[in-house]
Amino acid sequence: MQTVTETEPGRERPRRTQAERRAHTRGRLLDAAVECLVELGYAGTTTTAVAERAEVSRGAQLHHFPTRADLVAAAIEHLFDRMRDEYRSALSPADVADPDEAVDLLWAIFAKPDFAAVLELYTAARTDAELRRRLAPIADAHQAHVYRLAREYFPGAGDLDRALRTILDAMQGMAVTRFATGALADRESRLAELKRLARDVVEARAARRRS
Repeated sequence: MQTVTETEPGRERPRRTQAERRAHTRGRLLDAAVECLVELGYAGTTTTAVAERAEVSRGAQLHHFPTRADLVAAAIEHLFDRMRDEYRSALSPADVADPDEAVDLLWAIFAKPDFAAVLELYTAARTDAELRRRLAPIADAHQAHVYRLAREYFPGAGDLDRALRTILDAMQGMAVTRFATGALADRESRLAELKRLARDVVEARAARRRS
């Protein structure tokens, strides 16, 4: 028989299972880690700071993530998953004929404050071999997923992977400038160039179909 707890007279709801409680605690820790990376930087994102922000005991934090490398690697994987879900929900398959909108939506994700957490770890990994070792496969898997998603939305496009790699690298550089200076004066002209590249790839597909 399932255990229940009374929430108000005449109404009862199932008590959360142990697995659900673990997942909830893990999610709080990951969200707190991303917030710390954004606000405190990698140096300030200690396991203690994350546990305090998540309002989770030190023992519970260590149970889920024994080391800081475990914690920050999982946090970035969590953030990448969230970014992909946001993009997928914002761009339906019906939008595939509009590469301009696809580029705008992609930049909207890069420009979010949470993306600063990614940049923090990419920078720190340059001199932290353990972080680099943990981060590399996560970043590679995320990139592969993004490429698969692009091919889903733009099937049969030209050299889509190469174009997307150029667009992603450019947007990452734009995000660095924006976070470092607080502004990106020529944002629209840069985005216009990236949209032109995206349209060229999509239009190449259309030209092949007409020939």
